[in-house]
Amino acid sequence: MTQELLDKIDHEKWRTIVFVQAVLHSIVQERRKFGPIGWCVPYEFNNSDLDASLLFLEKHFSTTIVAGTPISWITVQYMVAEAQYGGRITDDLDRELFNTYAARWLGDESFKQGFAFNNYAAEYDYTVPDGLEIVVFKNHIDTIPPVDSPNIFGLHTNADLTYRLKEASEMLTTIIETQPKDAGGAAGKSVDELVKEQALDLLAKMPPDFIEEIFRTQIQKLKGPPACSDRGFGAPLNIFLFQELQRLQNIILIVRSNLKNLTMAIDGTVVMTQDLLEDLNSVFDARVPKKWTHDASGAEISWLLPNIGGWFTGLIERQVQLNKNLEEGRQVMKAYWLTGFTNSQGFLTGMRQEVTRQHVKDQWALDDVITHTEILAFDFDRVKDVPEEGQNVHGLFMEGCRWNRQEQRLDESEPKKLFVQIPVIFVTAVQAKEKKKNSEYGPYGPYDSAVYKYPKRNDRYMIFRMLIKTEQTPAHWKLRGVCIVAQTD
Repeated sequence: MTQELLDKIDHEKWRTIVFVQAVLHSIVQERRKFGPIGWCVPYEFNNSDLDASLLFLEKHFSTTIVAGTPISWITVQYMVAEAQYGGRITDDLDRELFNTYAARWLGDESFKQGFAFNNYAAEYDYTVPDGLEIVVFKNHIDTIPPVDSPNIFGLHTNADLTYRLKEASEMLTTIIETQPKDAGGAAGKSVDELVKEQALDLLAKMPPDFIEEIFRTQIQKLKGPPACSDRGFGAPLNIFLFQELQRLQNIILIVRSNLKNLTMAIDGTVVMTQDLLEDLNSVFDARVPKKWTHDASGAEISWLLPNIGGWFTGLIERQVQLNKNLEEGRQVMKAYWLTGFTNSQGFLTGMRQEVTRQHVKDQWALDDVITHTEILAFDFDRVKDVPEEGQNVHGLFMEGCRWNRQEQRLDESEPKKLFVQIPVIFVTAVQAKEKKKNSEYGPYGPYDSAVYKYPKRNDRYMIFRMLIKTEQTPAHWKLRGVCIVAQTD
């Protein structure tokens, strides 16, 4: 920012909007440090975006306030949020976030006396300085606290803890990757002995194989949804179960084979290849071997977790859920662990197809139905009955806020609680014309929350979106970075 820039238009509103645009640029830059709760994708916004926005603002203000006509804020917000900065944005949630910032600060509100960027009570108010000289603005900037509160970004104070944990985690990962692997462990055991011991222990805990010929026959005998004649492979969720069993069996085979090869390579029975050496180092560091999560092309084949213990526990729990569904049928599945599916979107699609078929007499069409969700008032262990239509799911967490169980709405996070488990969610399908009115979700309408497989947010890991009741504006929760995740690691 220079004196020449401030003097381009001799009007107090021009100097104000220049400062507002500079603050907006700083905020979207700095927000990246908070990780996924800040931006789903860490965009490389730079000075060229700021310069292009200021050039547009200069031309727009020259033809509006100088000419005595009102500023078109819709145009300004679109050009800044969608055209200039928005050209870099690839994620829909990030686009909504930037549009929220633009709607909040690029408006007539910023010209009012006493305007502050922070809409909360604080020791320091981020105000717009009033002056003609660049020195006034620089002196004002010097008064800004050296460490910004997450609140100025619209985030909860817990986001600072998220940032610290992210920094610590990255540092520890670097230390683990660079430490020597030839040091002995407890009781003077070598690396090979420790890894072999761990591999044999995991092999002993491996779940049994699913034999395709057997579970195919079992699925053919399974019932379909209530009030529907579909059975066996005629029911969409039964087909989904078959596909999940195939995928899990493939993972079980890969893990069992890999652990056996690793123990044989340590014994010298087979050659210790470079791939096996990498797997050995992963097991020694308590990390998940890459073969277990990705195929040779790099495509993801299982679930991602930072440590091998959590991953292996997940393998056993997934086997238990699918086996229960296979052996006892859907009539005992009071709620499904959504995290336990490799293709959660497929589960929701199958559910919508089944509900549509249950309403064949009402002439429902699959193209006309949408997913409808309700957060229930109880947890998984208190679910009594299997729903006639739709399904109950559990095991999801909220990040950036919490669910107020008493008032059944979104509420601010409690200190130091980054993830909060939410009760069972009832998921069904309704016709688009019959969906709940926005007024039923609160005075400002619902918050449209994304549901992700992992805390790492992107389109690839998004399962679906659900409308949630709130007493505050949806924009408040957008700035908070609120979403629902299927696992916290």
